Amino acid sequence: MSRQPIRDYTATGDELYALFEDQGDLQALQLAIGYYSTALTEDVLDSQCSRSDQLLKLVTALSRRLDLVGDTADLDVAIDCHRAAINLQTPDSPDVPIMHAKHAQMLMKRFELHMSQADLDLAIEYYTCISDQTDPTHKEWLIVLADALVTRFSYWGNVRDLSQAIHLYESVVSFDASNAPTSVLGNLSLAHFFRYQQEGGTPDLTSSIAYSMEALDKISSEDQNRSVLLNNLANGLLFRFKKLGSTDDLDQAVKTYGSVIVLCPAGHKGRLRALSNLASAIMTRYELKASLADLEISLGHFHEALGICPENHPDRSTLLDNLATTLRKRFQHTGDIMDLETAIENHYEALHILPPSHPHRSDALCSLGNALQSRFAFQGDPDDLDAAVARYSEALCLRPLSHPERVDLLNNIANVACKLFNERRDPHSLNQSIEYYSEALQLSPEGYRRPLLLHNLASSLTTRFLYRNDVKDLDRALELAASALELRERGNEYRLSSHVVLANAKGLKYELEGDPAMLQAAFQHLDEARGMCAPGHPSLVDIWEEYSRIHLHAYSRAPQSTDHVEEAFRYFRMASTHTSGGSRLKFCVALRWIKEAEVHKHSSALDAHQIALSMFDRYVTTKPSIESRHRIVREHAASLAVDAASCALRRGLVTLAVEMLEHGRGLLWTYLARFQTPLDELQSAGEHGRQLASEFLRLSPLLEDAACSTVTEEGLQHYRCLLREWDGVVNQIRLVDGFGDFLLTPSFSKLKEAANNGPVIIANASKYSCDAVIIHHEHDPIHIPLTDINTSDILRLSSQFRDFAANPSIWGRERSTERYLTQLLRQIWDAVVLPVVKRLESSLHLLKGSRIWWCPTGRFNNIPLHAAGPFCKREKGLLNHYISSYTPTLSALLRCRKPRHVFNDKTLPRVFAIGQAAPAGGFVKLGTVDEELDSLQSILAPAIPMTRMTGESATRSESLRAIHSSPWVHLACHGRQDVIRPLKSCFAMSDGPLTLLDIVRAPSDSLQCSEFAFLSACHTAVGDHKAPDEVVHLAAAMQFAGFRGVVGTMWAVNDAVVVNMVSKFYEALLEKSPEGLDFEHAAIALNTAAKRVDKSIVPLEQRIVFVHIGA
Repeated sequence: MSRQPIRDYTATGDELYALFEDQGDLQALQLAIGYYSTALTEDVLDSQCSRSDQLLKLVTALSRRLDLVGDTADLDVAIDCHRAAINLQTPDSPDVPIMHAKHAQMLMKRFELHMSQADLDLAIEYYTCISDQTDPTHKEWLIVLADALVTRFSYWGNVRDLSQAIHLYESVVSFDASNAPTSVLGNLSLAHFFRYQQEGGTPDLTSSIAYSMEALDKISSEDQNRSVLLNNLANGLLFRFKKLGSTDDLDQAVKTYGSVIVLCPAGHKGRLRALSNLASAIMTRYELKASLADLEISLGHFHEALGICPENHPDRSTLLDNLATTLRKRFQHTGDIMDLETAIENHYEALHILPPSHPHRSDALCSLGNALQSRFAFQGDPDDLDAAVARYSEALCLRPLSHPERVDLLNNIANVACKLFNERRDPHSLNQSIEYYSEALQLSPEGYRRPLLLHNLASSLTTRFLYRNDVKDLDRALELAASALELRERGNEYRLSSHVVLANAKGLKYELEGDPAMLQAAFQHLDEARGMCAPGHPSLVDIWEEYSRIHLHAYSRAPQSTDHVEEAFRYFRMASTHTSGGSRLKFCVALRWIKEAEVHKHSSALDAHQIALSMFDRYVTTKPSIESRHRIVREHAASLAVDAASCALRRGLVTLAVEMLEHGRGLLWTYLARFQTPLDELQSAGEHGRQLASEFLRLSPLLEDAACSTVTEEGLQHYRCLLREWDGVVNQIRLVDGFGDFLLTPSFSKLKEAANNGPVIIANASKYSCDAVIIHHEHDPIHIPLTDINTSDILRLSSQFRDFAANPSIWGRERSTERYLTQLLRQIWDAVVLPVVKRLESSLHLLKGSRIWWCPTGRFNNIPLHAAGPFCKREKGLLNHYISSYTPTLSALLRCRKPRHVFNDKTLPRVFAIGQAAPAGGFVKLGTVDEELDSLQSILAPAIPMTRMTGESATRSESLRAIHSSPWVHLACHGRQDVIRPLKSCFAMSDGPLTLLDIVRAPSDSLQCSEFAFLSACHTAVGDHKAPDEVVHLAAAMQFAGFRGVVGTMWAVNDAVVVNMVSKFYEALLEKSPEGLDFEHAAIALNTAAKRVDKSIVPLEQRIVFVHIGA
């Protein structure tokens, strides 16, 4: 059978395509495409030209099917065929330009579908090679080339594309200026506007407005392009207002945007951008006049726009960013943290969408930085400040000196620098903020930004006056703040902050010079500011606090006027208990209240302490991780609880003092303990109780994971959602009968049960007083004022013990070391321990050899109270009076004593000994680890079985498993205290550090079997000296992980002699419990070991280095 000639396939394809064109028969089109494709492969054509024609026929048919069916594969094939057809043409063929234009159109269509930059670049290349800017007949090609260049700019931000597009559009206009197409005029307006946004040239702005107005004059009111041109005009007017500050431009811009909305009803493709632009213009008006109504209108428009915006729309990032900024502004009005959290979430999403070179990326970076600053001001997390600095720094690289928005960025960076000074007291940051504000002012000789910049510079100068006491700074601040107020019209809510800054500066001026007119003016400014605030306004916190400051200034000048001091403390109370405003801000006000009340011995001091404790609870709850919580305690509340207790003790309120200490100390352990709260009773409280218990158990591990992890911004949002759920469940549990105090600080009646097995002595070290409190379960608490020692003495002793703990060898030979140590211990005996011992004997008639528990606070945590003594032959020290143990808090001791389920698992090793002499990480090899474990095994055998794990086997994971599964654990290894990040303190294992956080995350079943741990390692009972009341050390972690009793160390252990103390301890322990080890005898055994060990071998500091913690 002979092959059919190719002309027959082509002719058949032509007939079928004609049938399709005539009747719209899709099947005919499908068949035509098949015949055209077959014709290409069946035979060789007569010429390249005829093959090119055949390819173009197939391209035409495929393009038609694409339009009807929408299969993008047809477009890909059509583009390949069309490119092949072009390649078959001779360079001088008259068809080539037309074919290039057609190919560029197809590439642009595919770009619109897939957003491939390669397609757009190639399309521009084709248009460029056929366009002659001097030939009027090329007008259409010049226009589409310019359009493509603007499109490429809008996606990838190369300003050269804009400049080239403007040149092409202007070439088209020049062909016939009087009859220039309105579409070209509109595009010219838009391109000039885009370039102004990038380079800030006023001529571009002027041209943009002029071209928009010219185009509008040429079209009718019904023209479908009218909305686009009006939008371009409004953009130009709005930015001219931002540049030059004419409110007429702003009003006209808002009005013009409103006209665009009318022309773009629901469903109109231009409505999205129209809504976004109108909302942005109204927000600009809000910045000028601070009308809450404008804020709500703007939010409504942004929400509607976002609701109709596709996920891949190029404007989505800008829309998210603007909505977020508006939410942040509303947060500043209402104090609703959810607005701010949603804003930050939207800012991050907007930034994620934008590529690094996008022209709007700098805007998104600045907006996110602003939101992070706001959250810092509300919650005080310095990570937010650092993140804001990073965002602004990146934005600054994207905004050259000529950029029109550079002024805003300079203002933002100055804001952060000022906050960094307030946070870290670095004078360089303060000077830097003043320099940035000053530069921004120089770039804004007029315009709507100027009042804000004047205000901010005045505020920074006032701060620097307080730091340097240079009156020139204060005078300059007064001048600038007055100028800012003058530029802000009446009715503008931003006048409120101007009044507050002026009141502050004038109050300081009065304190400096005593001019009554200044005092009166300061109060007048505050009265004006207060009059601008509705009840509940967040700014009232600042205003009340400023009233307090100025009343105190007045009192300092006229001490006989007690009205001023009473008014000051009334306003302190109002500010720190205000219904809105950030918890951090109100906490800081309460701290100022405490300071002033203590200085002036005011009756409100106790209330101030209690409110500060309450506000700190709310403040610290906003932090998900225990790392961040611990940092906040270090920086802001290291002595909060001990000072509050001192205040209560000075008023004779001993039980309240104990409750306050329990409330404000050991926050990390208290927080984590919540997730392990037993729920047996709640589950027995009916179906509702079981449901609440189930929800509590679901949320607890999720929050515990957040607490023990590094939390990202996304994780932070999730944490806050979980926290709201948790708070809701806890509040519902408290409504169940008998659970009204669920997870609240226990009352004294419950706390004193910690003393069931012996008295607990709280040693409280505050800057206001030093006290001891003896708690006994059958007696009222006994308060002992420690009048022979003060906070300076304790600070000195604490530092000396800490220095000794860091390096005992610095004190020289053994004898001189012991002499130095006994001097310190004798001071502690005389001033602290002896008064306690006397009261134990006289008031409680406590027998010698009885157990007592020390609960040291503040700097007492670094002092070995258990080892205090007179160190003379005729008198005995505490070791010979009582058996000392320690507890971080009363609640921790109560947790140790809670009844547990009894397990009869005979397979569990009774003692698990872990030895690591040569761990990873550059530690010095320990020479006696094996000797220590050998000695331990020989003492325990054969009655007590022991499992040992040493060398390479003693890994992090295996050691952790042993800790969490063994009732008795002995650790002989290196211990390291991390003084910077105490939660990273660790035991050194063969493959790396076993950290405190690793240990804390104990499985719940380990709490049922753990009994006792002996930590034969350095620094295991030494906490963070900057936050001593948090008691963050390895021994406390082991106790929290379930061990009822723990022996730890207060300083370095001497590897050469430690085996002696360990041996004597276990020998004494077996004497007390020959039938089997009993953790309740551990404290007695440790006391016995310290007295029995050969003192010629084991020096004093090694006899007292070990301490017993727990039951």
